Amino acid sequence: MPIMKGSLYGVGVGPGAPDLMTLRAVNTIKKADILCLPQPAKEQCRAYSIALQAVPEAGGKDCLCCDFSMTRDRKRLAEAHQGIYLSVRDNLLAGKNIAFLTIGDPSVYSTFSYISERASGDGFRVELVSGIPSFCASAAELGLPLCLGDEEVHIGTGQSDIAALLRLPGTKVIMKAGRRLQEIKTLLMEREREGSIKVYAAADCGLPEEKFFYSAADIPEDSGYMLVLIVKEQEIYQKSKKSP
Repeated sequence: MPIMKGSLYGVGVGPGAPDLMTLRAVNTIKKADILCLPQPAKEQCRAYSIALQAVPEAGGKDCLCCDFSMTRDRKRLAEAHQGIYLSVRDNLLAGKNIAFLTIGDPSVYSTFSYISERASGDGFRVELVSGIPSFCASAAELGLPLCLGDEEVHIGTGQSDIAALLRLPGTKVIMKAGRRLQEIKTLLMEREREGSIKVYAAADCGLPEEKFFYSAADIPEDSGYMLVLIVKEQEIYQKSKKSP
């Protein structure tokens, strides 16, 4: 087992707006020797672009750019993650402190977890620096409470069984709808017409191009990766502050 030298930090940079980054995230990036980015080039990395606006010093730091495979083949994924980790490990063994930048929070659907579990297993110090998750930022911008009283919140992705998710009580959050957006949208429109749910959505929340939607029918099919759907059981709230 390696002697613990450098430390690995999973740093959440929030949903998109640089002023939503935490002070701890800013300070961790400033102190890091290397920034690890979950993209093959830093110019393609949204997390890096966000951090750079809040921490200009990030532009002068060495970057370890990692090409995370998008395949669903578990063997290929494991091989890709192991290859990335070996690059991270070499720098940790050299005594470098690494800040792995991730959009939102590093504990929510983050590629950081695939690296951190390996680093922890090898005896390196690993620390998560929390960031504002996109669904919290989206609810805030929409003027919605995610939950009240003993109301539950359930989080799924486009790969979830959406019909089963909708049967759960309370608020439902759907992230990473991706290629299934049209299918999900159709199901939500049916439920909304029945009057059993009310659908809200935010695309690119925190970025200059952010957009908000107040029904499933209004959501464009090309809304992109950074789309968050919030499904309330019924419309019991006043119109949100950004509602037209």
